[in-house]
Amino acid sequence: MSTPPTILNVEDIEENRVLVKRILESEGYQVIDAVSALEGIDKACQIEPDLILMDINLPDLDGFTAVTRIRAFANLQTVPIIALTARTVDNDRARAIAIGCDGYITKPVDFEELLTEVARHLNIGHQENSITTEREFYLREHSQALSEQLQHKLSELQTAYNHLKQLEEAKSNFISVASHELRTPLTVINSYAQMLQMLPAVINDETAKELLAGVNKGVSRLKDIINDMVSVVRVELSQVDFELAPVSIRSLINAVEEKVTATIHERKINLTTQMAKNLSMVNGDSEQLESALYRIVSNAIKYTPDGGQVAISAQLLEKSKDNSQSFVEIVVADNGVGIALDKQKMIFDKFSTAADVALHSTSKTQFMGGGAGLGLTIAKGVIESHNGRIWVESEGYDPDSLPGSKFFILLPAL
Repeated sequence: MSTPPTILNVEDIEENRVLVKRILESEGYQVIDAVSALEGIDKACQIEPDLILMDINLPDLDGFTAVTRIRAFANLQTVPIIALTARTVDNDRARAIAIGCDGYITKPVDFEELLTEVARHLNIGHQENSITTEREFYLREHSQALSEQLQHKLSELQTAYNHLKQLEEAKSNFISVASHELRTPLTVINSYAQMLQMLPAVINDETAKELLAGVNKGVSRLKDIINDMVSVVRVELSQVDFELAPVSIRSLINAVEEKVTATIHERKINLTTQMAKNLSMVNGDSEQLESALYRIVSNAIKYTPDGGQVAISAQLLEKSKDNSQSFVEIVVADNGVGIALDKQKMIFDKFSTAADVALHSTSKTQFMGGGAGLGLTIAKGVIESHNGRIWVESEGYDPDSLPGSKFFILLPAL
């Protein structure tokens, strides 16, 4: 019994890959899949297939470059290659033949055409195009060298990406484990502190009460940090259970304004709110959205000097002709130190801060107060989980001229 022909199918879209595999396997062919050009090149070298189906639109290299690279290997120069593409670019068919393909099939794939072309090219094999001039020979040689260099560079980038992904996963795992392990000793400290507060000797000792108040303050601060660590991991892993219901943006802003009242009075910050009369409600988890907005407003207060100004505004952005969705836009603006241009995207990353951490005070509420650098990360995760967007605009960081910052939030309106 003869071995069935092996066909390498290089296709990144799963539905197309499964469909072609089923069609070919129903005719007795053995099909090996590859989901990218780099994987296709590697598998072609390993298995030396009898025929290759090459998609042109691939996520890393395009199919033409992959074919050029494959033709550079001596053991693959006689393997027939059929290009498959949904592109409608002029001269694509001629280009495919010129770089070494033997056939060209457009998508969506016609069953009969696919089986006919596969059988025909398996029978006749690869038909090498005759190179009529020395110039064409050297151009092909140069193209193969370039595709080899590109393959190596992409392989290096993929390796670096995989390494960064592992580091990111390790960091998230560390945050998760560390936050869990910190809860137990913190609970013990908190419990003993509460018991000490009830002792008669402590109740009548002002110094002891003052010291225990400092312990409780430190415990409270650690609780906030641990809760932030847990929240950021849950948001990243999409493990937050949202209780969705219509949410009033007006009530949301009023609740946040009330929560920061003590801080703005202490810091002499002038907080103003301006909300349009036609504000629509949004579908969301009111507790999570309030927490996200509170973190953004608190951040604005933190980086605004004492006596400065923070403004919260909200308006409805009506749907346009090109967009069937209306949005509620919330803007949190301040006249604080601003954010450097190169940090305006980074501030939403874990542990990122807008300014030099060496300048931070130890208080979370004071100007430039310290923090774990997780608040904006959590806020961004919550807002994006509600199908919203958040970004920041600032002219730059300057503690003298105080250019300020504006945080924009868009949430789909009901």
